[in-house]
Amino acid sequence: MDRPHASSIIAADELALLREAFGCDDVLAVTISGLGRADDYARGQRLYPVAEAELTTLLLAGRAVEVAYGRDGTAVVLCTIAPGELFGSMLAAGADEAGTIVEAGEVSRGRQFAAATILRLMESYNCVAIAVIRQLAARLGLMRRRMVETVLLSATGRICAELDRQSRAAANQTIHPVPVFSELATVVQSTRETVSRTISLLEKRGILLREDGGLRVVAPHRLAEMIL
Repeated sequence: MDRPHASSIIAADELALLREAFGCDDVLAVTISGLGRADDYARGQRLYPVAEAELTTLLLAGRAVEVAYGRDGTAVVLCTIAPGELFGSMLAAGADEAGTIVEAGEVSRGRQFAAATILRLMESYNCVAIAVIRQLAARLGLMRRRMVETVLLSATGRICAELDRQSRAAANQTIHPVPVFSELATVVQSTRETVSRTISLLEKRGILLREDGGLRVVAPHRLAEMIL
């Protein structure tokens, strides 16, 4: 195993995030933190792949997206990466061959690890291996669901499906902040205008409610009925 950086001091919020991400205790969380290097990212910055050694990053704050660009500039968002989730060489799943990249969706912060370090942690601690496998399986499952939705659902249905997915993962079924329409359109492969019209319709029908800077699903069963 690599030695933790002697000078690293882990913040309480990062400690809690590491415990949750890897299902470990405080001692192992501190060890894992010390094996990585913290870094800050500007919005839109390319995070993976980079022209350095193979890296795997744990997102500490902010948001990242894995996206593929066509020759005409068309973008397809494969997944959104939240704090506590990994991206990089250990979770690439053929990203290099597919031409996908990971970008910072907003000002963010992460802790970078050499791929060899993550492998040694997986070999040494079952909880780390299970965490990496679960994240990879969840990401592949999400990509498969979105692929099916793109083929089988209307644009409105895809928008409703994404809102339903995001609200279920949020506290009180409230998406914070209110989704940026252009970004949501890229995720569901639609247009900003269609997203705007759909959300306005959902608000008029009392399915969505804007409050406290977020978008709350107040009638989840009615939202689910519109996933067609």
